[in-house]
Amino acid sequence: MADIQKGLRISVIEGVFAQVHINLTAGMFLTSFALSIGLNNIGIGLLSAIPAFFTGCAFFAIYLINIFGSRRRLCVLFSGIGRGIFLVIGLLLLSNARIKPWLFFMVIIIHNILMNFSSNAWLSWMSDLAPREKRGSYFGFRNTILNLVGMTINVIGGRILDFYKVAGALAQGLGIIFTGASVSSTIAAGVLSMQPEPSIKKEHPNMKKIFLTPLRDKNFRNLLRFISFWYLLAGIASPFYLVHMLTNLHMAYSKIALYSIIAGIASLIFQIFWGRAIDRIKSKPVLSINFFAAAFLPLFWLFATKDYLLPIWIDAFLTGIFWSGINLSLFNILFSLTEEKEMKESYFAVFSTISGVFAFISSLAGGFIAQALSEIKIEFFGLTLINYHLMFVFATCIRLISVFLLAKVKEKEATPTIKALQLIGDYTLKRLIIYKDLVLNTMRFQK
Repeated sequence: MADIQKGLRISVIEGVFAQVHINLTAGMFLTSFALSIGLNNIGIGLLSAIPAFFTGCAFFAIYLINIFGSRRRLCVLFSGIGRGIFLVIGLLLLSNARIKPWLFFMVIIIHNILMNFSSNAWLSWMSDLAPREKRGSYFGFRNTILNLVGMTINVIGGRILDFYKVAGALAQGLGIIFTGASVSSTIAAGVLSMQPEPSIKKEHPNMKKIFLTPLRDKNFRNLLRFISFWYLLAGIASPFYLVHMLTNLHMAYSKIALYSIIAGIASLIFQIFWGRAIDRIKSKPVLSINFFAAAFLPLFWLFATKDYLLPIWIDAFLTGIFWSGINLSLFNILFSLTEEKEMKESYFAVFSTISGVFAFISSLAGGFIAQALSEIKIEFFGLTLINYHLMFVFATCIRLISVFLLAKVKEKEATPTIKALQLIGDYTLKRLIIYKDLVLNTMRFQK
């Protein structure tokens, strides 16, 4: 038990330094760099597709775990190198060297291959380390800390880029960003090396067995159908929200960081709430409720202009609420489906690979669609709709259809969604009454 508590504390500390790297090498920072070296919509789509394409590497992680004899050894080595490779781009930018797209894509490819090896092993490791009955609360707490760190890092990074952009030296700012991310990732790898690892049974994996065994699980297949449909079609729009912010709404980096602050604060408030809800009513109803609500979020983007950003801020707040619930519950439902299964690494690998294949197709197709529709402009009830807007509307439609596929996923002991919604509503109402009485009593006391 002492080792478990120590491991869970170390995982939070490691996650903090890893989150610094994740934020500084993704989102507005990576998109900004991609646009600065001249990538068009097709290039942006390819950039988003690469991480998905290499999720298939998760299968080979099963072999590597046996070769290394330790998930910890594998994770430390591959995550250290996979994240640290961004130092190449950082140092080249600081030395004013011109980075060609092929080199950029090579770094992205190596990063994603190694991180997929590491991620699959890490999931297996954490599923053994985190107690089932406290898993929702623990990851809710961990994700809250990481969201707070990510929010802070986005603000700092955004201010750095705004400063260097005004000075006409955006490349230097990006160089500082990527170099700092690499330093943080090195610290993360060092901390991870101290995290205890439950023992594993060494086996000689059979690739056919690894792939086919999870697919014989009907409930797991239902989860894959939901994820695949969602990733394949709704994901077409995913790479272009940030591009729209930068190229059409002309938002400063600090304003884009403000978006992450609003979403982050909402996530901080609701992350622990969703974690506790998962512990009480299980993951499936939490995922269903949040996923249905999040389906409508892309529609807010239709009403935003460079002079009217209120819809973006509303979307940011709601994104923090609903996507914190989606990410946490999806993460936990995958754990629950693999509970006490000997081949849990296989389940994680199949899940990552199949969702990755569809996400790859989706992102690549999205790039070509966005480019093909780049000249389009439609006037609709006072709104001027361009290519990205049409893709956002399509994303909403597909998310709503995906809800029907999610309904077929079963989770042991899960509260029915309607009843769960009633319980959440009752809990929320009671808390509001308590807060109202507290405010009124405070006001009376002050008088």
